[in-house]
Amino acid sequence: MKKVAIGVDIGGSSIKLGVVSPGGKIILRDSFLTVHGREKLLKVLLGRIRGLKREAERRKLKVAGVGVGAPGPIHIGKGLVYFFPNIPGWKNVPLKKLLERRLGLPVRLDNDANVMALAEFCYGAGRGATNLIALTLGTGVGGGLVINRKLFRGPRFSAAEIGHLAVNENGPRCSCGSHGCLETYVGSGYFIREVRRRLGAGRKSILRQWIRQKKILSPRLVAQAAKQGDRFSQEIWRETGEHLGTALAGLVNILNPDTIVLGGGIAQNRHLLFDAVTRTIRKKAFPIASRSVKVMPAALGVDAGVIGAASLIFSKEGTLKE
Repeated sequence: MKKVAIGVDIGGSSIKLGVVSPGGKIILRDSFLTVHGREKLLKVLLGRIRGLKREAERRKLKVAGVGVGAPGPIHIGKGLVYFFPNIPGWKNVPLKKLLERRLGLPVRLDNDANVMALAEFCYGAGRGATNLIALTLGTGVGGGLVINRKLFRGPRFSAAEIGHLAVNENGPRCSCGSHGCLETYVGSGYFIREVRRRLGAGRKSILRQWIRQKKILSPRLVAQAAKQGDRFSQEIWRETGEHLGTALAGLVNILNPDTIVLGGGIAQNRHLLFDAVTRTIRKKAFPIASRSVKVMPAALGVDAGVIGAASLIFSKEGTLKE
């Protein structure tokens, strides 16, 4: 029987699952809205995993294990969830043991940003790289590092918190308690607050008219305005790219990566963001390192979490063998 793995991508609003081949193809899919309450969520999750396992076996596929990508701090060695940032009821939960005991399958657990980086490295925009930086740009900024073709987690499994790299020591207060973190300039919540602040200070923009028309202010709406030539919106996107490029320039000097992969909602506005990011890296990083790095959009989109989670099963080193 052909071996496959089940990947689980736990998000604050929805949970995605899939049966994934060793070649990184999703064969079967499932998803459901995130349920609050630990036991309720576990019950639904176990039922969906068992359903995928039954269907895989019906197709003559052998499930080798279950990989889980989850938000927040995780002790990967113990398979322990310290807490989920946006899902109440989860604190110091031994998720790996709970799932293994009830499923009778091997389970591996990792941070969601790590599994995104792993998926893009193995199957997406980072294929062929030796050193890779991957960022998910959404409400927050998640990061993953591949160094010498292996996922780098750090001795306490807390490496690659790139969103909390300080780019301005006197900058805005971050949710982590520090000031001027990259996330405070690039995260979508901070992005929109800054747009509102500047509009409130009197800046002219077509966004004013759109807000009066009851359009919801979002990064996508600001991107739409920028594409229509709104100078204020173009300025906001350029500054966002410059902040991101400044942080990445420092990492380029330290890690000398082949590839930087940018994914998530903010990164969907590629033409507004990537030019400023690349230009800033070229300006601020050492020439040898900056000329050799490629800044790429993530290739796997919303599938990266499921594919990366499943890939945890196929190799103990965190890199897949096709």
